Amino acid sequence: MPHSDNNPLVRMKWLVDAAMERGIAPEEMRELLVAPEEAEPDWDALPMESYIRLFNWVAERIGDRYLGIHLAREVDLASFGGGTYMIHHSSSLKECCQYLDRYDQTISQGVAIAFIEGARDSRLEYRVFQHASADTTQDMEMAMGMLVCFIRRHLGAQWHPERVHFPHATPAQLEKFHTFFGTEVLFDQPVTAIWINNEDLDAKISNADPYLLEVLRNHVDELQKSILDQNNMISRVCYHIAQSLGSEDCTANTTAERLFMSRRSLTRHLSKLGTSFQELRIQVTAEAAKKALAETNSNISEIALRLGYSETSAFDRSFKNLTGNSPKQYRELARKTHH
Repeated sequence: MPHSDNNPLVRMKWLVDAAMERGIAPEEMRELLVAPEEAEPDWDALPMESYIRLFNWVAERIGDRYLGIHLAREVDLASFGGGTYMIHHSSSLKECCQYLDRYDQTISQGVAIAFIEGARDSRLEYRVFQHASADTTQDMEMAMGMLVCFIRRHLGAQWHPERVHFPHATPAQLEKFHTFFGTEVLFDQPVTAIWINNEDLDAKISNADPYLLEVLRNHVDELQKSILDQNNMISRVCYHIAQSLGSEDCTANTTAERLFMSRRSLTRHLSKLGTSFQELRIQVTAEAAKKALAETNSNISEIALRLGYSETSAFDRSFKNLTGNSPKQYRELARKTHH
């Protein structure tokens, strides 16, 4: 199946294996995802949309509303590849959380993971970038469940997070959630997140060879870099800015969502590339202004409005700071040069 900018890939062989173990034939899954004349899907990594669709279909097919929670006990975090390998070579639970945050793009560009440290406890936020109509409940419940299972390996089977938040509606039966996550589980929340006591995060979990850890970290850094280079991050950000100039969507938040990442991740990646969203927006706006001034007869006030300026005077000042000429002067010079 083709991989488009609007449909990032996610590793999911574990889901196919789990479905087969539950009596579902590969032919059934293939029929769900592709037309008869299409090629066999790559079951190792499918587009996020197909992954969510298959996950929900399997849960419905076998009648398991809690499939995500059940699979959390079976699937290792490292099944998602990329930066998740690092969690088995970290020195503490806190370092695991930091790696998940740092290398979220190597897991899938369809998700974003943020680690936010607090004074008493800290949290991991998990976002899945899909259409609003897509039901990501199973995936989000599994993600939180996998984190709980991983931590319990090191802190004991009785450990529970401080609290857990889910964005979906409160289910009819809460017993499953309370048994698995503890009593502090809230629904209809803004984001999927798990809170962990800072003392628990300090727990040492590995005696990993520091030299091996450095080699692995360098490898994942290169993987992350290749993903960002392949995507040509700056070009893609500029493209989205150009598409949304003058509209309320011309923001870092909206651009980050379209690139399947959190604003925090976008800011971090652009910073590594020596720029920022604001700098890129100024550059794109200036280029669009130059083109409009040189190639159209539109009024300067109309150009300013279309580029998102509420006042022509603000546009004049900004343009002159960038080019050394006022919009009027630039237009006159451009026409002289053209003729």
